Amino acid sequence: MSDWQSAAGVPAHKIAENTPDPFARAESEKSQRSSRSAPKGPVHYGLSMLYMLVAWLHLQFHLPFRACNVILGVVPLIARAFGAAVPAALTTLNGVLDAMDLEPNVRVFPVCPRCKEVYPDGQSTPSVCPQCSTFMFKDSRDPETPATARTPLLRFPTLSLEEQLTTMLAVPGVEEACDGWRKQHRTPGTYNDNFDGKICQELPAFDGQPFFRNLPQDVDSGPDGELRIGLTLGVDWFSYLRSEIAQSHTSCPISFNLINLPPEMRYRTSNLMPFGIMPGPKEQNPDEVQRYMRVPVNELLRLWEHGASIPTPSCPDGRRVRVVLVAVCCDKPAAHKMGGFGSHSHSYFCTRDWIHISDKATANAFRPGEFQPRTDEDQRRRMAGYTYLGTSSAREKYMTEHATRWSELARLPYFHMVRMIVIDPMHNLLLGLVKSHFYNIWVQGKILRPSHELRMLHAILAELDMPAHFGRLPRMVGVPAGGSLTADQWLLLATVVAPLAIPRIWEAYMGDPDEARARRAAVIQSREAKAHRLAEEKARVRAEKEVAKKAAKVAAAALKQAEKDARRMTAAGTSAPKVGKRKRQEAPEDDAEVEDLPSTLHPDDPANFLKLCEAIRVLLSPTLTDADINKSDGLLREYCTELITLYGPDVIKPNHHYATHTPENIRDFGPLLGFWTFLFERLNKVLKGYKTNNHGGGELEVTFFREFHRSILTSRMVGKAASPEATESQQLAATLMFAASDDDRGTVQALARELDKAHEDDGVLFSLSPRYSKGVFQRDDYDTVLMHLSVVAPNARLRSCLQPNADGVPLSMTMLSFDYMIIDALRYYASSRALKPVSSLVEVTVDNMGNTWVGELLDIIHINQAPYGVFTMGHIHWFRALEMDLKDTVWHP
Repeated sequence: MSDWQSAAGVPAHKIAENTPDPFARAESEKSQRSSRSAPKGPVHYGLSMLYMLVAWLHLQFHLPFRACNVILGVVPLIARAFGAAVPAALTTLNGVLDAMDLEPNVRVFPVCPRCKEVYPDGQSTPSVCPQCSTFMFKDSRDPETPATARTPLLRFPTLSLEEQLTTMLAVPGVEEACDGWRKQHRTPGTYNDNFDGKICQELPAFDGQPFFRNLPQDVDSGPDGELRIGLTLGVDWFSYLRSEIAQSHTSCPISFNLINLPPEMRYRTSNLMPFGIMPGPKEQNPDEVQRYMRVPVNELLRLWEHGASIPTPSCPDGRRVRVVLVAVCCDKPAAHKMGGFGSHSHSYFCTRDWIHISDKATANAFRPGEFQPRTDEDQRRRMAGYTYLGTSSAREKYMTEHATRWSELARLPYFHMVRMIVIDPMHNLLLGLVKSHFYNIWVQGKILRPSHELRMLHAILAELDMPAHFGRLPRMVGVPAGGSLTADQWLLLATVVAPLAIPRIWEAYMGDPDEARARRAAVIQSREAKAHRLAEEKARVRAEKEVAKKAAKVAAAALKQAEKDARRMTAAGTSAPKVGKRKRQEAPEDDAEVEDLPSTLHPDDPANFLKLCEAIRVLLSPTLTDADINKSDGLLREYCTELITLYGPDVIKPNHHYATHTPENIRDFGPLLGFWTFLFERLNKVLKGYKTNNHGGGELEVTFFREFHRSILTSRMVGKAASPEATESQQLAATLMFAASDDDRGTVQALARELDKAHEDDGVLFSLSPRYSKGVFQRDDYDTVLMHLSVVAPNARLRSCLQPNADGVPLSMTMLSFDYMIIDALRYYASSRALKPVSSLVEVTVDNMGNTWVGELLDIIHINQAPYGVFTMGHIHWFRALEMDLKDTVWHP
């Protein structure tokens, strides 16, 4: 436990400003909320379908309250007209939202528009910010305005973790899933989820014992009967246009992710945990971020130390739930802000060690153990020193020297300020390394020319068919017409397309290897010389600006004196000439036609890039071993080191050094799929398309936040209606609602369905499509199936129905043909019923040695054979292995 620092190092004034917690809800308010959320008594399932319908129509299609009230009144009348006995129903949408508990208890904290200090939402909050004397409320200038009616000029909407966990754990199956990790078999050196990582194994509880203690007596119900929950935190700023004439607006959602849930549940809408949105219109600076972070950190501290009693299916009277923050996972600018590190452009840019910017583009940057690691104790000491500085200039000077600022996360006694701040692997590996290599090095560096290498890549993409679950790349990738790629698409490029296409392109366009090496060396030398000239030009311009600045001061002083003299002499004044700013001279563009450039392909380019592709393929495995981690570590270090030789030091970015810490992160947190931020990217994508009506002052964020949480609650309600435990009518109603919203893009409900649809096969071991057709076997197929069943099911003693005198049970001539089947969460389509046969490719293990055959799944056949039950088979057209010698090729292992 010595590695975990207590909160004793937190400055006293940081403890004082949060003791007692100024943002905590009073117990009286909690009890009122609890009573309001308590079950209102049983509701007839027919009325619950009506309530679900009007709530869904309101949120999905923005049906006005009055229209919803009409539906609530008219539908029971129609039912009674048919002679049905209908119980008394609610008549207002407000009543429905309350009865179904669909109105989130969002708290809106006032924020000072100037210094960004966050204040409690109570009546005691002053109208004027004590820090900077700025008015904080729209009506705060009017002394007659009651405190409860004040509208903040800037608002920070939040929904507490405790309330979100209360509604989440009430859903059947969630509590059991949160305890499910305890029953998983663990093998040292093998990583299946977050709980195999060192962080979860080392995190301390409030009593000094391991937080995720799992002794034999804890397996069934947790330590002392408690539910222990781990969260990851993500933030991600993004900008969007509120209207065609308005300036860009920047917002920042703060979201949590519950690591206890298995992947098939973790990313469903009903289990999302958005905590709040930092309001725009501008991105917050590092110190402002920490003022917002006081709110979630205070609650995290309380839920770790004291926990909360939350009703669950196993403990209706309340089960003690404790929460711990396992990691903060963001892109590199956000990670630096959240963790209190200097900027990613700082001389000491890494969050894990003290590498200097001068070593960034050297081979030393990619050697293990080359630089002094940052430590938790040292970071906390430097952070504390930052808090005692009273001016912005003093703080900036301190940050420049120490590469450290204050972070509110330091108030969490268990939080390791180095290991638990993670630069998201999605951003770093895919949007960082893969994008940098393909676009910045190859496309912008003219290594892939539009009418040569890129044209061949586009031709390969046009011919390449991939299963639907792979996604797709734009066929004009690499040129403006192809647009920008998402992280999913960069992943597809690195793991599927590039390993197939890049060697072919190099084979087609690269000439003599020795000449290619000489040309590349000349290009690197020319680029370095150009960079040197630009640096000299910048230095010259900078010196001229200093001279001009001094001259301007002298001229301004002379003019001021002349004006004084003129006033004194009451004579006509003279004016000094204006000193204008010298325009920066840009380096002239190279007007040479790209197509006239000779090929600069290098024979070692494909092997180098494929090392990155292979490392990503290994790292993305759902299960990893220490051997896998060591392999990927070696590949990444070799890849980055070779970049310097192949393309020159100027292509190296901080991302390349960050990538060398990825194996450490996996040993701390398990496989990448357990802690990367694809989820947060999807949330931001929807918020960008949200209709804002040019709102400002946090109103936009409050409106979206409320609607999003209503959608989460509605998703849980409709999801329960679609579950097998619901009635057939409820399941059908939920299916119709989901189908109606499939084509509605850019709304919060569309996100809900998109997320659920993306993960609807997760966790499914075997299932058949709901759609099928009934048919009769062709004679040849019938004989083939009979022969197969006589081998795999000899005890059934099946015979052909065309041989009535033979012994045995006649095999049925009728069968069902299904559209697809799901095996181990992957969907396979029958090519006879699919639009594209590419989604029908299967790889089947054919023996105990792990050998596999590959083929096309033609049909999925289902036979109901009484009295032996059913037989489900796949009719597969097997492929032959391609006879090709891979020796001396880039594909040779």
